[in-house]
Amino acid sequence: MQAAALINSGQVFVLSNYILKYARDERVKYISHLDFIRTFHRTVRRAGLEMSFSQGYNPHPIMTVAMPLSVGVTSGCEYMKIGFEGDYDDKEIKDRLNGALPEGFSILEVCKTEGKQHDFARLDRAVYLVEMEGNCDRFDENVFLANFELKIMKKSKSGEKESDIRPYIYDFSVLKRSPEKMLLKMCIAAGNSYNLKVESVKDAMEKYSDGFKSDFFCVHREKILAGNDELL
Repeated sequence: MQAAALINSGQVFVLSNYILKYARDERVKYISHLDFIRTFHRTVRRAGLEMSFSQGYNPHPIMTVAMPLSVGVTSGCEYMKIGFEGDYDDKEIKDRLNGALPEGFSILEVCKTEGKQHDFARLDRAVYLVEMEGNCDRFDENVFLANFELKIMKKSKSGEKESDIRPYIYDFSVLKRSPEKMLLKMCIAAGNSYNLKVESVKDAMEKYSDGFKSDFFCVHREKILAGNDELL
């Protein structure tokens, strides 16, 4: 959507659209997506910014979040598009929102956008850091990645069915390891075309590794990518 102007009772309101990159840390990782949306609406009001609303009988804020984060996951790379009534400086929006957001959330970057300059539909993969606990000395990443197929049961709208996730694991490595813990980095498919969950990769690791079992894991989303590129 491009910036536009509305005339109302002789006043002209400039509607401008921005893309925001933001982070969510450990303190807010159990807040649901809907609760985050409500929190952000209140934050915008506290910051003294005017959100744009759609037209019609049931107007709603002009706001889109890319790949909503699962509950329990932290991130340093979330994106949203939002419309404001007014033409604000990027830094002003960042400073105002950071001054009004609850602890645990932070705005990292703000950029004015027009048209399909920052098209969320292009996003097709995500990079995760995953810390696992268990008998990690039983997992061999080279043996795991040597499999031409990694078939697991996945839930869909039509029910549960077997799916080969190997084509959707683009990169996978063990960064640190001890007998009981390991830190993984993986780049996997995400977005509208195919969305692979970290939990599904964990299931495949347990299925295709003799004796390996993860008792606990925590996930941090490091990047959301369009091919090899970030939006901001």
